[in-house]
Amino acid sequence: MRILITTSPGLGHILPTISFAHAARAAGHEVLYAAGGYVDAVTNAGLQIVDASPGTDYGQVFTTVGAGLWQQMEAARDDLRKTVEIALKMFAKVSEPTLETVARVADKWQPDVVLHTPMQAAGQLAAGKLGVPLVMLELGMGRSRGFGDMGRITYGELREHFERHGVAEAPTPAVTLSVTPPSVRAPGQADSEWSMRYVPYNGGAVVPEWLLDRADRRRVLITLGTVVPHAGLGQLEPIIAAASKIDAEFVLALGDVDLTSLGELPGNVRPVGYLPLGALLSSCDAAIHHGGAGTTMTTVDAGIPQIVVPHGADQFLNADTVQENGLGQRATVADVDVALIERLLDDADWQANARQMRAELHAMPSPSDVVDRLAGFIG
Repeated sequence: MRILITTSPGLGHILPTISFAHAARAAGHEVLYAAGGYVDAVTNAGLQIVDASPGTDYGQVFTTVGAGLWQQMEAARDDLRKTVEIALKMFAKVSEPTLETVARVADKWQPDVVLHTPMQAAGQLAAGKLGVPLVMLELGMGRSRGFGDMGRITYGELREHFERHGVAEAPTPAVTLSVTPPSVRAPGQADSEWSMRYVPYNGGAVVPEWLLDRADRRRVLITLGTVVPHAGLGQLEPIIAAASKIDAEFVLALGDVDLTSLGELPGNVRPVGYLPLGALLSSCDAAIHHGGAGTTMTTVDAGIPQIVVPHGADQFLNADTVQENGLGQRATVADVDVALIERLLDDADWQANARQMRAELHAMPSPSDVVDRLAGFIG
């Protein structure tokens, strides 16, 4: 089986596909990526990729396409459908630089199936053009709540590209790989929705020995993912101020970001730059983060409570899903005070629910199981 994978630009979209790709390769199938942005994340995982948009400055693309849309999402933060619709329109345009290359690569390589992440339109175009099955790999829990109109919205934004390749409408996924645990899933799961365990992949790194030590006090991760920190760190100041008053160690993981704007950090706040999130969270008792799908799901995999401070796109959905399932709380920066952080560390219900959700997640079919099922489905 030949599997062509295409994702939206950004580590939060690429990394959740790697465990599936590794499982497919281990089972003897051929895997090729065609995508733009962070192509090194794919090659560093030992996989092959065609750069579908060489030289494209996606920071500029997001600035241009997202002008005004981020504010619209913020204004609609309590209207899930509206928030997702705005995000889909934005990511349809973000997909545009990759469309022609992905379609061309698909035509040359002739995959048996095209797998895409939810907001990457190039997968829909390539599968529609070749007439092969489309598989959508969901990035986080509860996706079906917001993405019902995905094909219609994407096609409406990119009609000229689809029509140029003879694709009359955006194809519906033949299979959706859902990482949503059973207790979170909406009733009436469709036959085309296959459960798959979320297996975190965060890249490789040299792990410091202290990460393996049994901590002498509770440890909390603070992270904003790979995008939000570059917009400024001012929002962290009140969180760090509250953390300084709590008897716990706080690990500040912001990647390759200049922290000088934060001034001298409290003695109980340890900056670490980049460490694989799965390894880091396995040593933590709780997490405070931005609500990216990968961060949220990796925290669920660790079985610990979380405070989610969403900033845009699907982060509001992730935050709501965490709160609705008793795994922690959706919050604003102003909400994250001493009392809330102490609750994060002490709330027995949040801790029990987080452990139960991890058990559900780990009982789901593995990526290897799903690869075998997909091979049988494709024939």
